[in-house]
Amino acid sequence: MQDTAPRVMVLDGDYDNAIQVATEVSSDLDAVVIGVGTSTESRLLCSKYCDVGATVPTTGEGYGEALLDLVREYRPDIVIPVGYRSVTALDEVRDRLPDGVARCLPPSRALLAAVDKQRMLELASELGIDTPTDYTDVVVNADERTPDAVRDLPYPVFLKARHECGENVTAVVDDASSFWSTYEELAARADDDVLVQECIDDPRTYGCGVLFVDGSLQMLFEHEERRSVPRQGGSGTRVGIFRDPRLEAASLRLLRALDWSGFALVEFKRADDGSYVLMEVNPKLWASYALASQSGYRFVSSMVAETLDISWDRPTSPDQTGEMVFPLRELHFALTHADESLFRSAVTMLWPPAQWDVHLHDFRSWFTLPTDKADTGEVGSAPTGDGSTSDEDATASPDEGPSNRLTGADPRSEHD
Repeated sequence: MQDTAPRVMVLDGDYDNAIQVATEVSSDLDAVVIGVGTSTESRLLCSKYCDVGATVPTTGEGYGEALLDLVREYRPDIVIPVGYRSVTALDEVRDRLPDGVARCLPPSRALLAAVDKQRMLELASELGIDTPTDYTDVVVNADERTPDAVRDLPYPVFLKARHECGENVTAVVDDASSFWSTYEELAARADDDVLVQECIDDPRTYGCGVLFVDGSLQMLFEHEERRSVPRQGGSGTRVGIFRDPRLEAASLRLLRALDWSGFALVEFKRADDGSYVLMEVNPKLWASYALASQSGYRFVSSMVAETLDISWDRPTSPDQTGEMVFPLRELHFALTHADESLFRSAVTMLWPPAQWDVHLHDFRSWFTLPTDKADTGEVGSAPTGDGSTSDEDATASPDEGPSNRLTGADPRSEHD
């Protein structure tokens, strides 16, 4: 059993949920936090809970090797990736990490499956979990790219990149006239196949956050995303604790089939008949993780303690109800989108009253603007890629019009 303060390297220091991670492990485990950001002005590196700051210039090509160099230099006891790109980068170098440096990641084969949205939907169907009706073959087999070729699709339809690509590449298309232009734009942005699916008309998203360590379920937490940016689904700005055994059962069945390890968020929409329809599996911490952590569901501390064999006082009575707002995320979206009402956004954050995610005692980190050096799509709170459910990127592009509602990342900015 480790009897000294653990050295914990927290990646993705430009995200607000990385600040929550550092706060948690410092408070619970008296950890020495080594924060990693894209610059010395990254938000985590401005936090009172960051003991040592380190930088990497990018999360793009070469990021894995840059992380490996940092790990060799600082020799943490464990490395915690917060965003998707860090999860995949750490997976790439996992076998070359120095002895004594731990990580809690899913098996590489499970990670590859999770980021393939089509594969996840196929697996879910095999396990008896509801999925959106898929129309991709209709589009792929179309003889020509004209409105007539897709006129019979049951509009609106939902389009998304097949593979997770570190930014939110999705769109809702309302009619055949705008279908092909939107389809081709998404394919070019993601450099990937595009899935065409039934659009589940549910403004809310339901997420089940799970932690497995060495095949053992350690923690589970469900939330309901009641307001988000973008509005058709993205990063939550008003999120509440939620519980439904059906959601738990489906999430665990899917992750156990993958032999999962580490964190994951399994996301669903609710169909008109009340059933839950799988959207995707996010192989990482989610942007609204502060609600779970501050409600007593200390996923990260639990993972570190279990992995390093550290004794700690786990909260014994986590909250069963509660709601949290993310005002900085909401107001940033309102200020950067001309069709949004700043007044209405402010009201939704103030009423009904709810806990804020901001720690005023760590003012500098929370009110530091995201650095311009971070990769597209993963600043502020991370994106996942399914605009209906991502809970990742708080900064997304405005809607492109009534029949071509495109969700994308702010060019300054990875999640859910």
